Parts: sequence; structure tokens; C-alpha cells
Amino acid sequence: MQKQEIEMIKKDLIATKKLMLRNAGTEAIDPFLQNMLGYNNFNQNNNYDSLYTNATEDMRTYYQEFDHPKTFLSIGASGEQVANAINSGAKIIDVYDSNYLCRYAVSLRLAAIKALSKDELMAFYDTFHPYLFAKIADYLDEVALTYWGNIYMMFNQDAPLIIKNTLFTYKRLDKSLIYLANPYLDDTNYEKMKNKITSAKVSFIPADLYSLPSYLGSQKYDAMTFSNIYEYLNYGIGVSDEKAQTYHDFIMHKMLPHLNKNGCMMISYLYAFNASLKQDFDQMYQEHPDKIVPSGAMTFDQYPYYLAGLTTQNLSYSKLLDTFAKDPIKLVPTEHIEFGQSKDMSHDLALCLKK
Repeated sequence: MQKQEIEMIKKDLIATKKLMLRNAGTEAIDPFLQNMLGYNNFNQNNNYDSLYTNATEDMRTYYQEFDHPKTFLSIGASGEQVANAINSGAKIIDVYDSNYLCRYAVSLRLAAIKALSKDELMAFYDTFHPYLFAKIADYLDEVALTYWGNIYMMFNQDAPLIIKNTLFTYKRLDKSLIYLANPYLDDTNYEKMKNKITSAKVSFIPADLYSLPSYLGSQKYDAMTFSNIYEYLNYGIGVSDEKAQTYHDFIMHKMLPHLNKNGCMMISYLYAFNASLKQDFDQMYQEHPDKIVPSGAMTFDQYPYYLAGLTTQNLSYSKLLDTFAKDPIKLVPTEHIEFGQSKDMSHDLALCLKK
């Protein structure tokens, strides 16, 4: 391992400890109460942030739009976007994320798939048991092994509980939803994944979205996914047409040139929203702009409007659809996972663009 990598791991471990100490004060709070009290994840522009145990998108549906890509640009997040990219046929995957800890999360996910049975994988992300980690350790690259090994040694027998409660703090999905969202977990796919991961080349780019093009050079991809990053960029009381337009121009002028001919990108994932609901929302917002519910702390008199979907989240979605209205995007209905609030909770929506 090179000296530069050693210094990077030391820095990341120090930052991780600070993050876990910060999270120790809020980990016991119910997610609903977190929202009521004003905790939200979208306003944290942080290079060191909590990790997701699972992805929160229905990738079973919209990954079909990619049509067996060989080269793939993916957000890091929980690593499940990357796993599904490999499952769909990708051999070269460049992974970006502004959260530097996601490089370790992706490495952990892929090593866990190689090392564990499907039941063991589910058990590991529920318990972080050291026995299961010991099996994973043999498949981790040197950098990831050093990082995760130090995390486990740091807390000894308390490591599993501390890791679960103060590092992987984002809400966990029910097992049925995890299987619903992830085709790599199908019985016919999971065992094949072990060989697919071995033959895939996965590289990490430590970049936020808008600095990403400076790292790509002339690289092009068959598929790209931008998850719900747009939501982090245009959320809460700061939702604006200008931010939606900036995102549109970035996608169309900065990222589209990196998409191969016949390639596909998933521009943004919208929770519990669709074109029909957009009409309902736009009418509600036109009639009651003063009643819109922002991110952060919610009062009880705002709750009925939240249930109706009059939220700044949906305002952000509506502006995004307006901005891309003249572009040849495809609106792909997906199964509703869990997040977002609208009158119709049956579907999420993926915005896809083919070249």
C-alpha cells in the first residue's frame, strides 16, 4: 500500500470517528420524529456522511432501460447501484460520490456478495456481525480491509451495534422492499454475481456531481445513473427555477457528451410522483402557495398539507419536469419504495434519456 493511501485512510478514519460521535446523539430518534424535529439529510454538503444500508430506488424497473451496458457511471451510495450495474452486464464501472466513505461502502458491498450467501448478506447488513465480517475480509481490497478492520478493532465486541447505529444510520427498508428493488438478489442472479464482480473493474472518483466532468476526460459510458442527487441540489425552502435549470444544463451540456450513442442515462429518481400528480400539485400550489410544507421541522397544522403532497419536495420535482419538458426524456413508472409524499403512493418515477 502506498504512503498516500495510508494517509488517506488515516484521515478517513478520524473523520469517521467524528461522524459516529455526532450521530450517537440522534441515532435513537425515530425517523418520523427526526423529520418533525427538523433533521434532514439533503442540506448536508459533507464529504464525510452516514452510509446507506440499502438503496431506496426501484432499480428492477429502470435498470432495464440500460439494455446490457458494458461501461457504467454510477453513484456510490450503498453500493447496490453498482451491484445492479454489474448484474446488468457492466464490465467497467466508474463510481462517484461526494461522500468519501462511500468508496468503502461499495467495496464492502461487493466483497460481501462474493463472500456470503444471500441469507448471510441480508444478515450482515442487519447485524454487522464480526463472524460475517471475517468472511468478507478475505475478499476486500487492501485499502478497504485496512479501513473496515480498524473500525471493527476500534470498538471490539461493541463494534456491530455501534456501526449499525452510528455509521449506517439511514433508514433501513423492509426485506421485501430490498428484494423488490434489487434484481442482483434474485436467486438466478446472485450466485452469478460472484464471478461477475471478479471480472469487473470498479474505480472510485471522489467528486461531487458538478465537479465530475473534470475527472472524466474523454471517457464515455453506455449507461449513467444520477439517483436522486438533484433532490440534494434543489430542496427545502431554497427550491428555485434557477437550480432546476442549472441541473438541466449540466445534464444536457456536460454529461450527455459522455454518453455513448444508443446509451441511456437516468437523470433523476422521483419518489411518489408522476405526470398526473404534477397537475394536481401545480393546482394546489397555485391556489395555496403559502401552505407548502418545507423540509425540516413540521408543525401539526402543516401535516394535512404534507399528506396531500403540497411539499417543497414535490415543488422541486415539478420544476424539474418543467425544465426538461422540451427534451426527449422518457418517464418510467417504477414501484413505489418508501420515500416521498403524494396523493398516489403507488409509483415512483425515473426520468431517462437515451442518445
